Amino acid sequence: MILQELHHFYERKSAEPDSGMPPYGTSVENISFALVLNPAGQVVAIEDLREQEGKKMVARKLAVPAAVTRTSGIKANFLWDKSAYVFGADAEGATEQNLLRFSAFREQFSSVANRVDDAGLLAVTRFLENWDVQQTQATLEQFLPWDELVNANFVFRLDGVPGFVHSRAAVQTAWQKQLAHTDPMPPVRCLITGEENKPLARVHTPIKGVQGGQTSGGYIVSFNATAFVSYGQDKASVAEDSAFAYTTALNYLLRRNSGQKIVISDITVAFWAARSSPAEDLFAGLLAPEDTPDTNDTLEDDYNTAKKIHDLLQALRRGRSVVDIVPDLDESVRFFVLGLAPNAARLSIRFWQANDLGIFLKRVGLHFQQLEMVRQFDNEPEFPPLWRLLCQTATLGKSENVSPVLAGGMIKAVLTGNPYPHTLLASLLGRIRAEHMVTYFRAALLKAFLIRNKLMEVPVSLDVSRTDRPYLLGRLFAVLEKAQEEAIPGANATIRDRYLGSAAATPAQVFNMLLKNSANHLGKIRKDPEKTKLAYFYDKIIEGLVNDFDDFPRTMSAEEQGLFMIGYYHQRKDLFVPKAERRTQI
Repeated sequence: MILQELHHFYERKSAEPDSGMPPYGTSVENISFALVLNPAGQVVAIEDLREQEGKKMVARKLAVPAAVTRTSGIKANFLWDKSAYVFGADAEGATEQNLLRFSAFREQFSSVANRVDDAGLLAVTRFLENWDVQQTQATLEQFLPWDELVNANFVFRLDGVPGFVHSRAAVQTAWQKQLAHTDPMPPVRCLITGEENKPLARVHTPIKGVQGGQTSGGYIVSFNATAFVSYGQDKASVAEDSAFAYTTALNYLLRRNSGQKIVISDITVAFWAARSSPAEDLFAGLLAPEDTPDTNDTLEDDYNTAKKIHDLLQALRRGRSVVDIVPDLDESVRFFVLGLAPNAARLSIRFWQANDLGIFLKRVGLHFQQLEMVRQFDNEPEFPPLWRLLCQTATLGKSENVSPVLAGGMIKAVLTGNPYPHTLLASLLGRIRAEHMVTYFRAALLKAFLIRNKLMEVPVSLDVSRTDRPYLLGRLFAVLEKAQEEAIPGANATIRDRYLGSAAATPAQVFNMLLKNSANHLGKIRKDPEKTKLAYFYDKIIEGLVNDFDDFPRTMSAEEQGLFMIGYYHQRKDLFVPKAERRTQI
C-alpha cells in the first residue's frame, strides 16, 4: 500500500512540467561545485553552485545520473562525484584508496562515453587522461580554498556553454542506453504495479532526509541475511523502474525545505494527496501551526499563508466548513500520512494513515478544540504545535528528551481521533512536580487528555460554578499562593515550589497547614493601608471555596490531580487579569 501510493505520487508529479521530479535514471543529489573545462580538458574555473541558507552556504539539489549505492567497496558515479573520485585526492591526499577511486571513476565514465561524439564528453575525457592527482590541491586552490572543496560533490561544465555536461542530450541518451544494457536481472511480477516480466531491482535507492538517519540514507525495503528470505526469494519482487519511482518520490517528499514534511521528536512525517490538492501545502501548518506573523516583518506571501492556516484552524476548531477559506479544497481527496524514524541502516515505519482529507481535517479540528485553553500570556500560540506540546513532557523541555513512544502515540491520536497515550497524563504530572510549573501548554494538554480519554467536561477558562473538589482545591491553592506573594514579595520559595505536587496528590496532609499560614499572610496584608481591600478580597474567595466541601481528601487519583492543576491554572490566570474582567467576584 505505501509503495503503491508513493509510485502513484511519482507518476502524478512526473506529469507536471515544473515539479522538479527527476526522470528515470537520475537522482537528486547535493552538488556544491561545477568544474569548468575548456575543450582541451583543462580546468579554467570552479563555479560555486551553493546557495545561501541563513548564515551558511549549502549544496544545491541537482538531478544527476542516478547515484550508485555504496554499502561497501569502491563504486563511482557517472559524471559527478566527490573529490576522492573526481580528482583522486581528498583531505588525506592522493592515497592508494583514492587512486583506486579515481580509476573507478574513469572506468565508469569510459564505459558510457565511448563511441559517443560529444564535445562535453570529449573535454571530460581529456581532463581524466591528463589530470595529475598529486597536484590536486595546488591546482584547485588557484580557484577556491581546498577546505571548501575537499568534501564536496562536483559536476562538469564546458566553458562558454550553458548547462552541465550530464544534461546534454547526447549524454543523456548514452546514459539511458547504459542502463538498458546493464547485466539483466531475472524477470518478476512487480508487487507494486502488478506488471509481469519486469526486470528485478538489484538494490533500492537509499531514503535520505529522515531526521537522525544516516547521511548516506536508509532503506524501507532491504535484505541482508538469509533470515529475511522467504518463498525462495532473496529480494522483494519490485521492478527496477518501480523501485526508482517509489524511492524518488519519497526522497522528493523528504528533501530539504520540503513543504510536505514535518519533524516531531524523532519522527519525520511525510504527507501527500492522491491528486493535486492545496492541502499538500497547508497540512504542515495544520499539524505544526505558527502564529500569524506581523505584516511589517514578513513577506506578503508568508503572511497570507499563515493567515489562511490560522483561519482554517479557527473554522476546524468550531466545526465549520473550510470551503469559504480555501474554495478549491476538496475534502473527498484521498490523503496519506507516513511517519518514519531512523533505525541503523534502515528506516522504521512508525505509522501509516490513509483516509479522506475531510476526515483528517475534522480530527485535527477536534484535537485543537479539546486543547483550547485560556492563554497565560498573549504572545503564546492560540494553536500550539504538537512539538511544543511534547516538549512540556520532557526533561529541560528539550525535544531530544521526548519519549519516542509518546511522540508516535500523540501523532497517531491526532490523526485517528483515538485516545491520547495513557502515559501522557503521568508524564505531565511528573514534569509539573519536578518543575513546580503549570504552563499554558501543560494545562491545555491536561484538558485535552481528560476530555478525550476520561470523557470529562473541562472548561476553557475559570468556571466559578464548578463544585467538584479537585478543581476547587486547585483554585484554593492558587489563591493561597497569591496571598503569600502579596504578603512576602520576592520570597525565595513560595508554597507552589514546596507543596504543589503534594497538595494535588495528598490534600489532607497539606491544606490545613496552608490555611493556617494564610491567616498570617492575610493579617500582614491588612496592615498595609493600600492593600486592605485586597486582603478582604482574598479572604472572601478562600472562605467561599472552603465552604464548598467538608473535608480534604486523603489522596487523589491521577485524573483528579490533572483537574486540580487545571483549577489552579484557571484561578491563577484570573487573579492577574484587570479587575473588571475577573470571573472571581465578591
